[in-house]
Amino acid sequence: MLTPHNRFYKGIPLGFAVRNQIGKDKIFRVRKGNGYYDSVEGAAYQDQYNYFVPLSINNTQSEPYRRQWVAAVHKWKFDLTDAQKKVFNLRAQKGMHMSGFNLFMREAMKGLIDMFVDRGDPTSYDYAQTDLTIDGAWHDMSLSGIVPAGAKAILLEGDIEASSVGYNIKFRKNGNTNTINHAGMETLRNNEERHRTAIVACDENRVIEYKVDNQTWTTLNLVIRGWFT
Repeated sequence: MLTPHNRFYKGIPLGFAVRNQIGKDKIFRVRKGNGYYDSVEGAAYQDQYNYFVPLSINNTQSEPYRRQWVAAVHKWKFDLTDAQKKVFNLRAQKGMHMSGFNLFMREAMKGLIDMFVDRGDPTSYDYAQTDLTIDGAWHDMSLSGIVPAGAKAILLEGDIEASSVGYNIKFRKNGNTNTINHAGMETLRNNEERHRTAIVACDENRVIEYKVDNQTWTTLNLVIRGWFT
């Protein structure tokens, strides 16, 4: 255990204002007040947080963000010109105390950089026929558990089959009401499985809308292949 008198940050005794000892279950952050929320601008404050070690970093909740990070690194290394990188470097040097690369990555993870993020290699479909409402009406589909914040559009693939032709599943941006701007997939041959893709704009909550013809489908599966920021 460490006493507050042998751990200092710029003269501030860590743990002094929070507890008498610093154990292994707490971490501290020292910050300057900004004049808001009863803080004095320029004054030093410390915050205490619970510290824990996750069971694994390879969890499904973090996977979309890992994919987006990989896509952003690739874009910086191979897509940006030296002139474009210089712009980020100059911006980062103006009081940000970071590199141009770090600034680019921060904006990329917030969805502020135009790029495509490959989902990777999913082991199963995201939606099966039993997950969908098949009644010929529009319904919301939230993809926030798969696609991170900042995405503007979704690339999805459908695996469809039916005993008749002309069965449709359609997609559109959440909130759209007209019949022109939508994507869709249709059965073109009897009893023949088809794999089709569609790009659909999503709202800021990563919600799209779908409509499935009220018919008897043999196969109807959907998977998210990636997203655009």
